[in-house]
Amino acid sequence: MNLRDALALINPVQIEEELRHYEVVEFLKSRNLLDSPVLLNVEGKKVAKNFVSSRQMLGKYLGVDAYSIAKELSKIEDREAEIRVEPFSALNMKKVDVNLHELPVIKYFPRDGGRYITAGVVIAKRNEVFNASIHRMLLLDERRVAARLVPPRHTYLMWRDAVESGEELEIAVAIGTHPLFLFASATRVGEGEEFSYAASLMGGLTLYEKKGLLVPDSEIVLFGRITAETAKEGPFVDITGTYDIVRDEPVIVFDEMYVKDDFIYYSITPGGKEHQMLMGVPYEPVIYKFVSNVCKVKNVVMTPGSCHYFHCIVQIEKRSEGDAKNAIMAALSANPSMKGVVVVDDDIDILNYEDVEFAIATRFQPDRDLVVVKGARGSSLDPSADGTTSKWGIDATRPLGKEGFERVI
Repeated sequence: MNLRDALALINPVQIEEELRHYEVVEFLKSRNLLDSPVLLNVEGKKVAKNFVSSRQMLGKYLGVDAYSIAKELSKIEDREAEIRVEPFSALNMKKVDVNLHELPVIKYFPRDGGRYITAGVVIAKRNEVFNASIHRMLLLDERRVAARLVPPRHTYLMWRDAVESGEELEIAVAIGTHPLFLFASATRVGEGEEFSYAASLMGGLTLYEKKGLLVPDSEIVLFGRITAETAKEGPFVDITGTYDIVRDEPVIVFDEMYVKDDFIYYSITPGGKEHQMLMGVPYEPVIYKFVSNVCKVKNVVMTPGSCHYFHCIVQIEKRSEGDAKNAIMAALSANPSMKGVVVVDDDIDILNYEDVEFAIATRFQPDRDLVVVKGARGSSLDPSADGTTSKWGIDATRPLGKEGFERVI
């Protein structure tokens, strides 16, 4: 399975007009295509975007509907799937001179620190353990980028261990993978489990070996080193649509570059729906499992209005009073970045916020059904947080055994 298989499945809008790299976002806005799957012509090269920008698209890859994603993903890790390893030469890619300016790397917004690779999956190996994760990369020149490595996540720890040992961290960067491999790379699984998780999602996975590293079927593959050198990285727009700060981040130097004939460069728009989906939806199965420990959970969704990241709706089959409040506490424990939970009954359509608001309006009383937790650790991406944050939960479920709550229409 590769990017071109996904392209055939979702049939993106194809734009023939040639764009400069800094024109892409405004052009898509003007055509009302900012979050739609598209295939663009950017400076004579093909650029694909938004292949994971909706629940419907993600469901297509998984073979389920938009309502079944959390439940489906909660079972994925229990499935065994074959991982095959072949030599890198089997990909039939051509080696070209390393020149990142030959790729249609985009500058998304005027105040950005520069042109950014946003969908590069960084694959690293340290102490015989692999890691695959997505990191934004600011172009510095033809061979170098500054990459945002978030501590204490695995790539950061691998890089720090290498540097403290007087070494550099050898990596591969895969651009233009199948969307489910991209999704797996954005999911926080156990150490070294990204490949097995991707294989479970995809019903099997073939990886290609070079220099001791493994990469999936990709449109572009770069081999290089994360060095001890640092450079200024940012500003850059994060999932809230606001600018992140400028930091000193590690420099990656690329030594080899491989591309497919007529390659398709893949790009994620910062702050767009795809960015939010990749960061937030992987938490849904985690919340689903946590809540299932305390009550009968039916479904979980991270809400689009909260960037698919800060709030969720939890649907339960209420069997005893107190189930909803236990669900609130379990959900908040499952995702430390989240700060709001609404718990509803199984007659509420959790993908329809009007229906959720109906439940809040008719089944919730603030003096008895609101849970507030002060002074908790939250997300650094929340601009309203100040070191710590307050978290809340709303019990919008019907009281058991009380008349007047049955829906007629």
